[in-house]
Amino acid sequence: MDLLGSETRTQWGRLILLVGVGIVAAFQIGKAPPALPLLRTDLGLTLFLAGWVLSAFNFMGALAAPVAGAVSDWFGHRRLILFGLGIMAVSSFVGSFARGPSLLLGTRFLEGLGYIIIIVSAPGLIIKVVNRQDMRVVFGIWGSFMPAGGAIMMILAPILIAGFGWRGMWRINAGLVFAFMTWLAWTTRDLAGGKSQDKLSSIKLLNDIRLTLKTPGPVLLALCFGLYGFQFLTVLGFLPTLLFEEAGLDQGLASVLTAIALAVSVPGNLLGGWLMQRGAKRWTLIATASMTMGLCAFGIFSGSTSFLFRYTAAVVFMGIGGILPPT
Repeated sequence: MDLLGSETRTQWGRLILLVGVGIVAAFQIGKAPPALPLLRTDLGLTLFLAGWVLSAFNFMGALAAPVAGAVSDWFGHRRLILFGLGIMAVSSFVGSFARGPSLLLGTRFLEGLGYIIIIVSAPGLIIKVVNRQDMRVVFGIWGSFMPAGGAIMMILAPILIAGFGWRGMWRINAGLVFAFMTWLAWTTRDLAGGKSQDKLSSIKLLNDIRLTLKTPGPVLLALCFGLYGFQFLTVLGFLPTLLFEEAGLDQGLASVLTAIALAVSVPGNLLGGWLMQRGAKRWTLIATASMTMGLCAFGIFSGSTSFLFRYTAAVVFMGIGGILPPT
């Protein structure tokens, strides 16, 4: 099988499964914001520590992303995805037993590590089941996993919390991640393969990492995406609290409105893939989306504007920001 899928038909069933894996991984981001007020009360979290509960994923991404790609190539994409899912499942389950900030924060950092492993490794497996001609559209679809997963979990979270508490929601998520890990392991057995001899060298791995960190292009793209992730998770994480505490909405409605704003990223993802398929320049899309997000952020966090204006700014922020991941 050709590595870039040029001699194989796109295997849509496996692609849907891999997108599903990404969505379930994104559940672990979406579960935290609606539970934040309850976590603060139950575990005595300060606002500072609550911010770390939300930003643990971004922090681990910043630390691990520069080397995750090279490690994934060396270790094997499928194997590393399964490893990442295992980390997320165990961490979510263990975190449900937290009685204070330390265990919860520790497991959230590990969930973040599992998440970054999954999202960096999955594209390497996707290109094995996708035809080259479908590549741009497929990665537009793949880019929608995060807003889709986050939005679904934000809608479900108030229901799960009401029925099982935040600890039960954590354990349900652990079960879902484990189920997808088992499903993926079973249905992709033929893609396991072995590592080639040139990938066995740890010296080559270190050289790949060093070369990546020294090359301006990847570093610049990493900074662009890091800034996008920083803005995105800030708005996603604190919008429910903003709607709950400042706009006076109840917790369930605040979560649903946040989920709606987040879901607007999905058509943004698809639009980004479509625009690239039509020949749009990547730098133009990245620059336009980044500037628009920056302007919207001022509107979202401005205390002098109306609720409707701030929420509209959040919806535009999420929609335009959706262009960035596939680009």
